[in-house]
Amino acid sequence: MKNRNMVFDFTQCYPKRKEPGLEWHDCSAIGGSRLYCSRDAGKKIKALIAPAGVSGIHFIDSGDYHYISKIMTDFIKEPFTLVLIDHHTDMQDASLGGDILSCGNWAKKVLQENPYLQRLVLIGQEKKMLDKLQSGARQQETDGKLVEISYEELKNGKAHEKIKELPDEVPVYISIDKDVLDEKYAVTNWDQGKMSMGMLEQILKTLVTEYDVIGVDICGMYPEENSLPEYLRAERVNIRSDEELYRFLQKNLFCWASHK
Repeated sequence: MKNRNMVFDFTQCYPKRKEPGLEWHDCSAIGGSRLYCSRDAGKKIKALIAPAGVSGIHFIDSGDYHYISKIMTDFIKEPFTLVLIDHHTDMQDASLGGDILSCGNWAKKVLQENPYLQRLVLIGQEKKMLDKLQSGARQQETDGKLVEISYEELKNGKAHEKIKELPDEVPVYISIDKDVLDEKYAVTNWDQGKMSMGMLEQILKTLVTEYDVIGVDICGMYPEENSLPEYLRAERVNIRSDEELYRFLQKNLFCWASHK
């Protein structure tokens, strides 16, 4: 399927200039979509994804909308690995109760509900955060599908080999939250990690050279509702990082894919 690169702009945080091969969708009128996804919002988001599926690069606004990654992976109808590069695990229980999809529980819902998921790989969280996932409950709920690669393992060089241990016959979907990056490279409305852009690109390079990548999504913008000077600074930093990631993925993802 042809790659379809898209921008889902809920908060008007993306520049509306034309980028070659990049579709821009104004999602500001989709109500019931911030932090939690209502049924109506979910239907409208699915309608945007459905015509071309998940193949390509997708920008999905701030981390408040990271649950779109769950909606994306619902379209994958073959065994796959989900790689989540994020400062958080997004494995919370639903804070409002019930079955509502949110930016904090979407990865857990993919793990529990998607029959095609073979592995969920969490990359970039601090070890102390991963330790908070209770080991007994985690093993029972994940059925051995969860792989954890902490920020500390990235720093000491152990991550590369753990990534290469994933089943190579299974394609990969990659979800990136820029809150994993140091504030030099991204400014988000969530607490952030300390990863450099170079470290992130090295992880991506390993993934795209070792595995067939189905698609990639990127979130981590800064909502305009915050103070104007802070927003303008965040916008400059985030757009620069998005442009770099877009160029990197356009060049490397599709170049390597064509030679496999």
